Amino acid sequence: MGNWGHFEFNVPYNGESIESVNGIELSKQYLEFMREHNGGEGDIGETWLVLFPLEELEEINYDYEIEKYLPGHIIIGSDGGGELYGIDENGRFFNVPVMIEAECVTYFGINIEILPDEINAFWSE
Repeated sequence: MGNWGHFEFNVPYNGESIESVNGIELSKQYLEFMREHNGGEGDIGETWLVLFPLEELEEINYDYEIEKYLPGHIIIGSDGGGELYGIDENGRFFNVPVMIEAECVTYFGINIEILPDEINAFWSE
């Protein structure tokens, strides 16, 4: 598992089955990870990371109007400030500033286990 640093995971998700958000199918790997941890937050090295619980994703994506500004994407977390993290319809994790613009998206890959490493590499450049 990647460098999750001082990240504090939530308790496992035991709610209703969630397979998609705003019509975007969530990757099997992401869903398995979230069913075990259901998000959390903490210092991962170069930045703070908040992964939103599965049951909050619909509302968060509605509030940010993600379907309007980034079709084919959903928000799954943030740095607690001006940066958002998400996953696209191809299972790629990404970063985008809160002032959401498609040309500002930075993709990280498809493996949530090493997502902190990818984020840290991005912020250390």
